[in-house]
Amino acid sequence: MKVLWPALLALTLALIACAGSGQADHRAIELGERQFKRSCSGCHGVDARGNGPIAPFLSVRVPDLTLIASRRGGQFPADDIYRIIDGQADLSAHGPRHMPVWGYEFFGDDPDDEVAHRRAIEKIERVMSYLRSIQRAP
Repeated sequence: MKVLWPALLALTLALIACAGSGQADHRAIELGERQFKRSCSGCHGVDARGNGPIAPFLSVRVPDLTLIASRRGGQFPADDIYRIIDGQADLSAHGPRHMPVWGYEFFGDDPDDEVAHRRAIEKIERVMSYLRSIQRAP
């Protein structure tokens, strides 16, 4: 019976960690959805399907972001999506790189502010968590 207690304790701790992780993931998705609706829904729509109120006025078709993974062979291309959100990727629809549509909203006014940079990364990762959570088959 003495051997069983350490295994039971390890299993209990693992289950607690998994439950906490699930809550953290859910919270990140929820916060990402809010950030998406504030920063991206004007073009991409509140449902992320490319039907935002600004979309009809753009010269390019706004993509359905719920189909990112299906367009990439079933895989969510996290690195590519990160680069699009943070402005590193060259997307003409998002404007020149020195002035994306959302400006430097995610990064703040001071490019050397490490706290602001860390918060920006957190916002981008939350938006990515949300986008990953809404992927669907065509």
